Formats: sequence, structure tokens, C-alpha cells
Amino acid sequence: MTDQRSQASSDAHGGPGGSGQPPGQRPGQPGQPGGERPAGMTLGRVRGVPILVSPFALVFAVLVAYLMSDSIRDRLPDASDGQVLGLAAAISVGFLASLLAHELGHALVALRLGHTVRSVTLHGFAGFTEFEPEPRSAGRMFLITFSGPAVNGILAGACELGLLAVSGDSHLGVVLRDLGLLNLTLFVFNLAPGLPLDGGRIVVAAVWAATGDQLRGLRAGAYGGFVVAGALVVWGSMVGGEGIGLFYTYALAGFLAFAAYQSLRAAQLRGRLPGLSAGRLVRRTLPVEGAVPLAEALRRAQEVGATAVAVIGRDGAPQKIMNGSAVDALPEHRRPWMSVDEVSREIGPGMVFDADLEGGDLLAAVQQVPASEYLVTQGGRPVGVLAMVDLVARLDPAAAARMVAHR
Repeated sequence: MTDQRSQASSDAHGGPGGSGQPPGQRPGQPGQPGGERPAGMTLGRVRGVPILVSPFALVFAVLVAYLMSDSIRDRLPDASDGQVLGLAAAISVGFLASLLAHELGHALVALRLGHTVRSVTLHGFAGFTEFEPEPRSAGRMFLITFSGPAVNGILAGACELGLLAVSGDSHLGVVLRDLGLLNLTLFVFNLAPGLPLDGGRIVVAAVWAATGDQLRGLRAGAYGGFVVAGALVVWGSMVGGEGIGLFYTYALAGFLAFAAYQSLRAAQLRGRLPGLSAGRLVRRTLPVEGAVPLAEALRRAQEVGATAVAVIGRDGAPQKIMNGSAVDALPEHRRPWMSVDEVSREIGPGMVFDADLEGGDLLAAVQQVPASEYLVTQGGRPVGVLAMVDLVARLDPAAAARMVAHR
């Protein structure tokens, strides 16, 4: 699975080898800093890309080993408990290695196509490859997406070739057979035609290529995710089973359905991006010196109809932007005794937008450097302030209302 950040998007490919969000949208509400992958320990780097493993991946490895032990014991009745445990551990580690190989397939192809790959993370039965920017064509999307399952298909074939050289009833044969089946499962399941799986991304690419409309592809992939989730529920009910296996099937179906819903919602939000520019959202801004009392600055702003305040230096250039949430949290009786400078944030890298910045590029910029306000310029001259709540309100009014309520 791959995470794409173009608009700082986070797209994940896969299933038990990948799952995630649709292109062009990081998890969480637009404009909020959510969507970061779980932290993990660094195993190393491949072509400069950090490889991370979350603690949950290790827990999942133990679970896989436990589930495999009974099957191994049935096929190798003469094996000791220590041998069974060792073989189960080898299969479990091999499965995690297969997930990692899947993600590296995404990562290496993305690098080859000129993308920046931020990280590869194993998180339980899922993997995430975070890169930017988002593919600008259906063909690139297909190549990056299909590379992950293709690696699992190759590994499954390699295991089958290995079985030609060793007995399937030997210890090595059992390991090869199980890893071959696991990789075949990853290959087939990840190609199921619904987001957030790789197959859903391929549906997106196919519809995009056929119609020239990426949004239509995203919707098709999201609806496909609901179909795949429903098929899993039906399959689990028909096959029956019990215990943790059935629970896992239903839990996976629920996860896929929820992720498909997120994908559909992200597509709806993305449909509102065209024509949305920083210049159109800019607030009228009052320039003041940092030493001016906050209450006085707010009074002046109200007089001139400004809804934002920028702190300027001696040369008149904006240096800070008043933080609206900090002002809202400050009791009115303290405002005369606070300077504007004390409730303002320095304009750092990534906090200055050109007025013509629009659509997906605008969303990518705010997700890259989360802040409550940004300075907007035109021709190098400041023209006002863009408040994050205004951008969110245009994309998702309900989310904007929640932002205001929590201020």
C-alpha cells in the first residue's frame, strides 16, 4: 500500500499488506495535522528511505506464529515442540518480510518515477509507503500501485520453484509452502477491486484513464470497497469457522467498509477543490506593531472591517500573524494588558502562500505545514491572511463548526 502526499495526500495501497486513504487526502479533517502514521522503531534505510516497524507489527507476528503452529504440528507429527515453534517463528518473520517487500515495491517504483518517498512503515497486518507528490497520471498511479502486489506474486512463484528442489514434507518445504500461500493471498486480496486496497487504486487508474476524470475513478474505487467488504462478510458467513479466524474476517470487513467510506468522503471533498484559491479566501488584515495592546489592535481591526491582524516590523513587512484561537482563549479583561506580539505566531517556512495557489496544491501546502493562519502575497506583496477555518468551511462546513467549537 502506498501513502501519497501530493496535496499531502496519504494513499495507502494494500490490505493485509496494505490499507489506507484515497489519493489527495490525508486521514483526519482537512487542514488538521492528523494522518501521521504510527511511530515505530527504525530498522534501517533502503535508498535513503527509513524503514519503520510499529510495536503492533511484532504483536501481529506472534499471532501469526500462534495460528500457524497447529497446522505445522498436523503436517509434521514427529517434530518437537521446539521445532514447531521455530518453524512458526520463521513463517511469521517471513510473512512480515513479505509485507515489507510489498511496500518496497511501491517505494522503489515511486522513487524511479521521481517521487520523494518519506517512509515505509509496517503496522500489524498492514503496511504504508508514504510519498509525494501524488501521481499526475493514471499510468503512473497504476505502475506504483501494481508494483506492490507484483512483488508478492513473484515471491509466491519463487516459493513454488523452491518446492521443486525440496520435499514438501520437510521442515524447509513446510516453510516454503506456507510462505508461498501467504504471498499468493497477499497478491490476490490486494488486487480486490475496492479502496483502500491496491485493486481499488487500480480501479481508480482505469476509470481515470478511460474517462479523464480522476474524481469519477475515486468514487468507483470507494464503491468497490463497500462491495469487497460485503463479499468478505458473505464469505465468512458461508465458510463458517470459529474463534479468532472468523473474528478477523469480520473485523477486516469492517475496516475495509470504514476505509471505503473515508475514501468516498475524501472524493466528495476533493470535488470542491477546483477554483478554490488562497486569494479568494484571504481575510482583510490590519497591520500593527507588535507592542500594540491586543485590545487596541482588535478595536482598530473592527473599525476598518479587518478580521485578521499581522504584526509588522520597522520596515512594514509582516513578521507574525495573530493566532485567532489564542485570542479566543484569552479572557477579555486580560486583553488590554497583552500585546499583539504575545498572541501571534512567527511566519515560518511554508506559511506564506501566493494568492494564485489553488485546488490540490493549496490543500497540500496547508497539510505540509499545519497552522491556524497563513500570510497570502501577490507579486511578492502581502495582501492578507488565510485562516485555516475558512478553508475547512469551504470543504467541510461540519468540520469547520467543530474547529470553532473547540477554540
